[in-house]
Amino acid sequence: MSLKIPDWLDVALKVIATLIAIFGVWSFFAQRAEAVRVAREERTLACIARFGGTDIVAARTALLNFWRRYPTFAAEARSRALSPREYEGFVTAAYPNDAARGEVDAALIRLLAFYDEIAFCHRAGTCDRAILLGYFCSYVTQHARVYRPFHALLAAAIGADGLDRHLDELTRSCPS
Repeated sequence: MSLKIPDWLDVALKVIATLIAIFGVWSFFAQRAEAVRVAREERTLACIARFGGTDIVAARTALLNFWRRYPTFAAEARSRALSPREYEGFVTAAYPNDAARGEVDAALIRLLAFYDEIAFCHRAGTCDRAILLGYFCSYVTQHARVYRPFHALLAAAIGADGLDRHLDELTRSCPS
């Protein structure tokens, strides 16, 4: 003798099974979205940690040392607003003849490579944009402004146009 399931119970079980399947699919995609969000945050935090790493700090220190070799110009730049032409004139005169030019070049290239990585992470959406821009915007805008003439001279010296294009792209992404 076979047990017959009432039609209403059969329909109710099918509805329940469908609802469980829908919830399972929704839960899968919600977990996937959360994993992607966490991965973006972790990549961004790794970039921030690398910014404090020894190679980046050494590069930033090398650029700071450049300014320490020209204390009168640094003091004048802080005390009054220089025109872009005055600033570029100083850089054009001092940077190519600097005693530690190789060290400054290496520091500029290292920082530009790092900013290229950050710009890619931002552009590709693999980093959390809000955290990335919130942390790096002040650094990239200042670096772009201060070292633009250096980048132009370095690019001309090594024959590489657009060395700072990704830095500029990242700077344009920053809120004004």
